Amino acid sequence: MSKDIVLYEVKDRIAYITLNNPDNQNRLDPDMCIALGEAWKQFAQDENAWVALLSGNGDNFCMGADLRHDGLLKVLSRAFPPNGTKILKPIVGAVQGRIAGSGFGLAAYGTDITYATKDTHFVFAESWVGIVGGIVEYEPYMPFKISLEFLLSGQPMSAERAYEIGFVNHVVKDRDELMTEAAKMAKILSENAPLTLRAIKYGQYKRRVDSQRKAMSVAQEEFETYIKPQLDSEDYKEGKAALFENRKPIFKGK
Repeated sequence: MSKDIVLYEVKDRIAYITLNNPDNQNRLDPDMCIALGEAWKQFAQDENAWVALLSGNGDNFCMGADLRHDGLLKVLSRAFPPNGTKILKPIVGAVQGRIAGSGFGLAAYGTDITYATKDTHFVFAESWVGIVGGIVEYEPYMPFKISLEFLLSGQPMSAERAYEIGFVNHVVKDRDELMTEAAKMAKILSENAPLTLRAIKYGQYKRRVDSQRKAMSVAQEEFETYIKPQLDSEDYKEGKAALFENRKPIFKGK
């Protein structure tokens, strides 16, 4: 695994965590997931890092899970920080370009304050592919009906629309302004009382996390009925093939 696939650098109490595989659109392949997991663990334990700034090099922040790797699902969860539980330090996100699937998830519950460029588009592509894993994690970030439309339709959401519904905090002109403004916010947070910030973040996340755990417990009981059949379905095989052949899938509902 390349040590440079995820960059980790601390400057002035800010940990800059950067997805650095633009040739693969920063997709979450097994190496990227493992490297991100190591970065989140390092950030949680780093006494010199009071805030993280998550970004991605290249045109697109993250184009989602790289489903070409059969063993991906075993390590995919490592890409996401245990935000609001084991990580109570603030995480600022700086995202751009096309952000799809699990990349959307990383931008959503992987960041606390999110900046996006005006050309950013979010896509929840699972309905195109025929598979979905975690869903309850997305519940707090959008109003109910807007969330349903976004998740069910798979249609792109612009940065402006994401700002209107409160999914992102700020929309900026371009990537240069993106990093400048996100770094300004990270600096503000790094100068505030860290124990107080952790208490605030704990309080804000506590009810959401408890609610998600309860929902996931129920979902696990029904896993065999609603989730697992996707992995064995003809539709999933067709959706995955169509994704990498750049064509529209033909689903059969089985």
